[in-house]
Amino acid sequence: MRKTFIFDLDNTLMYNFHDYSAPLLDFAKLVITRICPRSPDVPTILNLQADIDARNVKKMGFRKERFPLSMKETYKEIANTLGVKDPEGEEIAYKIGTQAFSLEKWKKQGLVEGAEETIKYLQMQNDRLILLTKGDEEIQRMKIKANDLESLFGEENIHIVPFKNEESILSLMKGTNPENVWHVGNSIKSDIIPAIKAGVGAIYIPLETWKYEKQHNGLPKYNRLIKLDEISEIKDIYPKL
Repeated sequence: MRKTFIFDLDNTLMYNFHDYSAPLLDFAKLVITRICPRSPDVPTILNLQADIDARNVKKMGFRKERFPLSMKETYKEIANTLGVKDPEGEEIAYKIGTQAFSLEKWKKQGLVEGAEETIKYLQMQNDRLILLTKGDEEIQRMKIKANDLESLFGEENIHIVPFKNEESILSLMKGTNPENVWHVGNSIKSDIIPAIKAGVGAIYIPLETWKYEKQHNGLPKYNRLIKLDEISEIKDIYPKL
């Protein structure tokens, strides 16, 4: 029976959590340098930024402006708390945040080890492959282009949504029996829970790296939930799917 595999992109087919790590370090250095000696310590700075960024997801979703804006707002909050007015520092903080998005970096980094091999294996089984990724349209298109994912999935099978939920999965099934559908992703919040609600199989390859994705109650119990360590293991378990 032909199967359908719906793949997540970020931290499933390609790593992207380090995209934000270098700007965060630069941001902490900025705060310490400009507000020294009264600046908070690094953990306090980064925890505040994580809180503000998670809060902004609820207001802005995954638009590309959110991450740099969160840095600007964090800088402003720290400065205001200490009685410092520094509009220039706020703008520098915003500019640092934009460094998270780099086409050349994504090209150099490539896909997760075993991802392309796994996709080509599934193609040989004549399965239907779909890429479903949440985020800013422009940024996700850059990542797709950097990794030439159009050649692996076909443009008609690539879908970018503001948020991933039950409805976004169901809309791709086109009458397909849920028993023959598997959603592959790294996030309980954004991949596994929507897949369970849609009634399809869920393949969980854990890599939850930031506060927003960790806002859940743990891995649900579900009879079609499979947890793997590596994406290449899909080939090993394929006969049982």
